Amino acid sequence: MVLFMKSSEVKLALHLWNRGHWMDYLFSQGMLFTASLLLVFFISIGLGVQNLLDRFLSSDLPAEQVRVTPSGMQVGFFQTETGGMEITEEIKSELENSPLVERIDPQIYAHVPALLRGQLGGQPYYTDITLEGVTGEFLGDSLLEDIDWSYALEDSSSRFLPIILSENLLLLYNAGFAESNNLLGLTPDGVLGTECIVTLGRSSIADLDNPPVTVRARIEATSRNMNLFAIGVPFEFVDEMNSLFLPDDTRRFSALVITAKRAEDVPEIVRLVEETGLRAETRRGIAQKAEILVGAVTAALSALAAAILLSALSSAIHTLVADLKNRRFALGVLMALGTPHNRLAMIFAFQILFMSFISMVLGAVLGCLLAWGASIALLSLSPVLRAAVDSLAVFPAGWLATGIGVMLAASTGTAYIFFGRILKTPVTRLLRP
Repeated sequence: MVLFMKSSEVKLALHLWNRGHWMDYLFSQGMLFTASLLLVFFISIGLGVQNLLDRFLSSDLPAEQVRVTPSGMQVGFFQTETGGMEITEEIKSELENSPLVERIDPQIYAHVPALLRGQLGGQPYYTDITLEGVTGEFLGDSLLEDIDWSYALEDSSSRFLPIILSENLLLLYNAGFAESNNLLGLTPDGVLGTECIVTLGRSSIADLDNPPVTVRARIEATSRNMNLFAIGVPFEFVDEMNSLFLPDDTRRFSALVITAKRAEDVPEIVRLVEETGLRAETRRGIAQKAEILVGAVTAALSALAAAILLSALSSAIHTLVADLKNRRFALGVLMALGTPHNRLAMIFAFQILFMSFISMVLGAVLGCLLAWGASIALLSLSPVLRAAVDSLAVFPAGWLATGIGVMLAASTGTAYIFFGRILKTPVTRLLRP
């Protein structure tokens, strides 16, 4: 249509540009510019947040894994993992016997107070900690390639207690503790090899009757596994400490990480777990909750921007239609001189194409710049996000270009149809005063 216009007709379209309706045109194009800006901004940031969620969930919570935790009890504002349904050896064995389960990696908390002391940046420090016993299979061979993950109290005289530090804790340290105490932040590589002293049976707020146990420890690796919430140490060591300080207690697991043979078996495993009264979390469930929220907000804001965009295009077409009706005599003269009405319709449709293209492209470019600036600002305010991703903004150039092309084609085609109907009016009626 407008692609077949001659250069002289393009010049005529620009020369006939709505000379009597500049204010209306500025308003409609301003709406179009603003709508394009907002639409691109919301889509860019929304896709960036969804990519962030997908990155964490796909790598740290595989689709075929189910995390089982005790149901616990809640009394008023207090929550406890004990008192409700607990994870016992019997339940673990029952789940292991299921033909749907490939393996189960148990986790166990140290049910005794613990204190960590060491040197950080040349300054002495100490902090209360929670030890979490995990198996080598849970951590994976790639993480433990050069690490001996077997450890018992009798090894304390000749070996360091190996520690796997959750990067979640490192992010919290950088985001809160380090900044508030004027300390430098730490990178995962920066903490490797750090030696410290771990004392069990004592903390800054509690002491047990039994003599405390002190061992030398060293951070051997860091892990991004979202199933690791505390300081990871060998499962056998935590189990030994619980038996030493609490000999009358039976073994209770803090969590079971179940790996299904197939991702399709996860819903059935969740059903089996919930039948025992325990809680089951899956990547799919967590992802759905997060993605539904992000998707709903992004869709609502994008829909609002899209509505403004359509309104702006309609306003631009309406303004040009009104202008054509006010210039009936001039149009009648052009048609009387032999100008085909379809050529005139094409000329005026080009005005819509030209103006809309300029406004939409400028709005989209500024929207990308705004999303990029917002991403930089958010990452500078949040060390957690800065350590996780390079940018929160995603720019799908192909989709944006396609979207602009579709909107331009739709608006130009609609304008051509409207103008064609107006210009089909008999010449005698157009020339009538």
